[in-house]
Amino acid sequence: MGSQETEEYSLPNQTVNGIRLAYEWQGPEDGPVLVLIQGLSMPLNAWPPTFVTHFTDAGYRVLTLDNRDIGLSQTFDSAGIPNIMWEGFKARLRLPVNNSYSLDDMAADVSVLMGSLGVQSAHVAGVSMGGMIAQLLAIHHPQRVDSLTSIMSTTGNRRLPPPEPPVLRHMLRRPATDDVEARVEYAMKTWRLIASPGFDVDFEYLERRLRSMYERGVTRGGAVRQMLAIAAAPSRVKALRKVRIPTLVIHGRDDPLVPVACGADTANAIPNSRFEVIDGMGHDLPIALHERISGMMLEHMQTHAPSTA
Repeated sequence: MGSQETEEYSLPNQTVNGIRLAYEWQGPEDGPVLVLIQGLSMPLNAWPPTFVTHFTDAGYRVLTLDNRDIGLSQTFDSAGIPNIMWEGFKARLRLPVNNSYSLDDMAADVSVLMGSLGVQSAHVAGVSMGGMIAQLLAIHHPQRVDSLTSIMSTTGNRRLPPPEPPVLRHMLRRPATDDVEARVEYAMKTWRLIASPGFDVDFEYLERRLRSMYERGVTRGGAVRQMLAIAAAPSRVKALRKVRIPTLVIHGRDDPLVPVACGADTANAIPNSRFEVIDGMGHDLPIALHERISGMMLEHMQTHAPSTA
């Protein structure tokens, strides 16, 4: 099955859609459920502990998961690493892409995992690729979603502005090997390009956290395959116009990877959504913004019907 699960890095797991997904619960067992979905190549321990604590302290039962192909969930490394330049070119031409799965598959994973854990519905929030998965959950599995929060994400609209050129060039290079040191070095370069310019970033602390993620299980192939799932996904604009789930869209005004126009497009597509733009925020969750962003989310969730496990 492929992920590096050790005694040190051990989590409960569930077989859904024929694959194994690792997950973690935090917070009071009788609290309303919040599902947090991470972004591209980020396992569940990428959620900053201080951010999650805002929700558990407010009485929420937080469910996080390793998306397929990342962390302690099942990897698809036996399928090999696709040629990202060639497959990405095909995706731009809207030709079939040779990849192991789609974003729709990843949304179905979340829906089935929730059901298998006895969670009929929950508040759902995702960052970046996780926001795309959360949107698809609201589109295809609306019965699972009490409220939706899409953070630093996009609709997949091809007319939206792309990442800034230095960021895009770096993302397409990818690390040369799966060696932890090489991946941490690459990730640090990524964060220096996308971090919030308006807020201080403790890069020593960030490097320690990134190292713990990669040691736990993040492969180069998984990152490429998730990137291709994003590239191959069709625009969600038309489908999002039919979503009637209460939605909060949060985006950084200074996001160099997913420009703020992408957040605006998401908010414009979903009827009656609330759009919050944060000055100085890039494509990350700096510690200085944890209280502000969690506060927006808590107000949004508390306005709508809670869910319990």
